Amino acid sequence: MSNLKPEEFRITDQALGIWTLKKGAEVLDIGCGQGETVEYLEKEYGYKARGIDLSKAMIKRGLARNPKLNIRYGDGEFLDGFLSYSFDGVMMENVLSLIGLPDEALHEAYCVLKKGGKLFIGDLFIKDPDTELLKAVEIEAQKQQSMPHPEDGCGSEHSEEECGFGEHTEECEECSDCDDCSDCGGCGEGESESERAEEHRYRAVNFRSNGRFLMTPLLKQLKEIGYTNIAWEDCSVELDDVTVKRIRAGTSEGRLCKETLNPPIDKYKTGYFMLTAKKPL
Repeated sequence: MSNLKPEEFRITDQALGIWTLKKGAEVLDIGCGQGETVEYLEKEYGYKARGIDLSKAMIKRGLARNPKLNIRYGDGEFLDGFLSYSFDGVMMENVLSLIGLPDEALHEAYCVLKKGGKLFIGDLFIKDPDTELLKAVEIEAQKQQSMPHPEDGCGSEHSEEECGFGEHTEECEECSDCDDCSDCGGCGEGESESERAEEHRYRAVNFRSNGRFLMTPLLKQLKEIGYTNIAWEDCSVELDDVTVKRIRAGTSEGRLCKETLNPPIDKYKTGYFMLTAKKPL
């Protein structure tokens, strides 16, 4: 995802300055692409960084460039490959807007964070959305709310006490058949990437529209999940014109979500935000 990163790692550094994690902290980069950020976190901050991405081709290229990178195939919606309380930090740069079930991805991140762990999101948002848009998005989200969610591939029982979506366990019945899910495509042996992508429904939520976030509903969603110390900043000035055009055209390393395949005319002033939050102690 690095080609969508405004001004290289300037926003990343800004967020990590807020995190103030110690050297050796365990950090997960969701949507890691070829692992450039994972590599940067290890070299510049001394973190024990890991990354996951839905593109096996990107993972393969990253490992060809640097075989020591700890990156693998993985889905931000289903972090059942990791135990609860595994990470001091979770990053989602330019990826949450592409995830089919962003509310579940935020819950999953909360589950795998340690108590006191930090979340960092960098993505697009709609500046000054009008009331009609907010209402329309809310209505569509409510219509789809009754639709069944994809089953949790891990099959683990969930504990409402900690994360609302479930305690991740060491045992994963459906994943026990393969030691390295990066080789078989996350226990979907024989399935192509396109077939896997078709399984990921792009569900409407009240905090996202046309691949861009609505900040007030997003902040409310994070609070409902349990995050605290939520702070965000408009970093639109960091975007360069070429990057904006590529994002608005829905180009993201060949990974196009359904909302961006035929993007509408940008009637809204699209901005870029940086957000940090904390899992309570």
